[in-house]
Amino acid sequence: MTADSTTVPEHSAGMSDDVSAVSAGTAFWGDIPEKPTDGELVQLRNLLFRREIVLLERLRELQDDQRYTARKISEVLAEAIQLRAGKDPLVGLALEPVVDDVVRTLLRKRRGDFVDSLFPLMGPSIRKSIAETFRSMLGSFSKSMEMAFSWKGLRWRFEAMRSGRPFSEIVMLNTLVYRVEQIFFTHGETGIPLAHVASDEVYAQDAEMVSSMFTAIQDFVRSCFAGGGEGDLESLQLGEYTIIIEKKSQAYLACVVRGTPPVAFREQLHATLDFLLLEYADALAEFSGDTAPFAGAAPYLGDCLSSRYVDDDKKLPWWSKALPVLLILVLACGLGYCSYRENLHAQLRQALMEKQKAFTATMESALNVLRAEPGLLVTNVVSGHDAPWEATVLKDALADTPEAVLQVHGIDPKLFSFKSVPYISYDPEIVARRAKTDITLPDTVTMDFDGKGTLSFKGTASMGWIVKTRDEARSLPGVERVDISGLRDPMMDRISALIKEVEATVVEFVLGKDTPVPQDAPKLQKAVDSLVELEKIVQDMGFTVTLTVYGHADATGTEKRNYEISQARTRTVAAMLYARGSAMPIAMYGMGAVYPKDGQPAAPAQNSGQGDQASRRVELRVHVMRSAAADPESLLLSQP
Repeated sequence: MTADSTTVPEHSAGMSDDVSAVSAGTAFWGDIPEKPTDGELVQLRNLLFRREIVLLERLRELQDDQRYTARKISEVLAEAIQLRAGKDPLVGLALEPVVDDVVRTLLRKRRGDFVDSLFPLMGPSIRKSIAETFRSMLGSFSKSMEMAFSWKGLRWRFEAMRSGRPFSEIVMLNTLVYRVEQIFFTHGETGIPLAHVASDEVYAQDAEMVSSMFTAIQDFVRSCFAGGGEGDLESLQLGEYTIIIEKKSQAYLACVVRGTPPVAFREQLHATLDFLLLEYADALAEFSGDTAPFAGAAPYLGDCLSSRYVDDDKKLPWWSKALPVLLILVLACGLGYCSYRENLHAQLRQALMEKQKAFTATMESALNVLRAEPGLLVTNVVSGHDAPWEATVLKDALADTPEAVLQVHGIDPKLFSFKSVPYISYDPEIVARRAKTDITLPDTVTMDFDGKGTLSFKGTASMGWIVKTRDEARSLPGVERVDISGLRDPMMDRISALIKEVEATVVEFVLGKDTPVPQDAPKLQKAVDSLVELEKIVQDMGFTVTLTVYGHADATGTEKRNYEISQARTRTVAAMLYARGSAMPIAMYGMGAVYPKDGQPAAPAQNSGQGDQASRRVELRVHVMRSAAADPESLLLSQP
């Protein structure tokens, strides 16, 4: 054997592997023997069955090709659905969602095509229906006009008023010959109504109830008067109504007629019943209670809904035909004239509305200008269709008048009649004006209002002016805080230096005495000189100075003795100050040994008797105030 005769395409070998794989996992292929492994047998198989192997591989490729499968299925899909649809209703149920989606999509995307397709079918029916409606309406209108303006119509209207019945009913009773109001197509054996039609002028009764009563009446008459034999009730008279029954074994027609119908009507009824029995012969033979197959019987029954009036054959006079046309022309002319007048009035109203809108816009613009002006508050406006509008305005004394504000903005002040009521404005601009008016500033001081309630001062001025201006600024409406941190008095530097010098002085005293140690006596004298100078300076500025003296002792003696000696040391300082002619208020506090110099209580001296020299001292604190009874806000200078 040659290589050409034994060589098999690679895809054929692959197919064999696939078949083996399928046979390993599928019960269907379980009886296929395993692939031979002998090389000579494989060559022999390829030699003998090469064409079959290639054909099987081609068939496998076609089976896996989805486009080929879809093309083959499409060739027989229609025939398959047609054959299956006649045997299995599930095919319709399966295709129903698909068809619904297709129709819904086409309606949304190609609605115009649907309209073009349906219009040739529905258009004639719609036009016929509209024409019949107009014809009936014009006929009713013509007859009503004829009856309304005739002697007979007036007589009937008087009869309607006398009897209390509607005029239309009196006309019908005097002109109606007959009218077929309802027709029932009923199954003969079960008495179930198959179709039912009624005239537009009457109220349709329940078809099932009426058919059941017809069947019961016929059974009652047959059993009572026919002895249970054969026979049917052909008509029934009830007042002005006649019930005509045309019956066959399969079904019957029952007509409700007002008046006396002609003889030809029963023939028409008989012909209609024969036609319906022939048209629905199969449906009647297989009738099981479903009335859906008889839905198309209503148009045939509707042909029997006829009527006739006394004057239907009489020729109407010419004026009864011309009168509606004349009334229509008069009505059209009246409507045209009313439309013209209404259009003219609408134009006048529109022009008036635009003029009023422009006037209102001007007035609102003027009010917005007033509302935006500082110091003015519009509280009430009485508007009208023309000027002047009455306006109540709250006005601050520092604000411009409403008339002046409007005139500045180019608006005629005569548009308003103002009533001004004084009030105090807290508008930032007005508060700034009030501060500039009420506070006189020296050339060395500047003032600024931040618009949030804080009035700030910067520059140099005397302390008296600073305190006075601070108090005046606090009393201004709209000022919540006064910042004088930017102000300084040239004398304050000297005052601050003297206070610091006095409060930095610490004078120590001899053990057990109220006499300063020799080296601290000059320090105490210098502190007294500084206090006298400070007192003179603040008095010239209109303030007072107070002194607080704290005396201390060490822990050498008893607690009582230490308190007494510390108190005596404060009196020494006060005596020296008063000896210089000072009238300064002095507060003296003897602290005993409670506050030693180094922060720790000194231990009593056991041997030397010297104690803690640094704890035997006095401390000075100075306060400058407006008065001796000043509150904390009036405190100007105080060193901790």
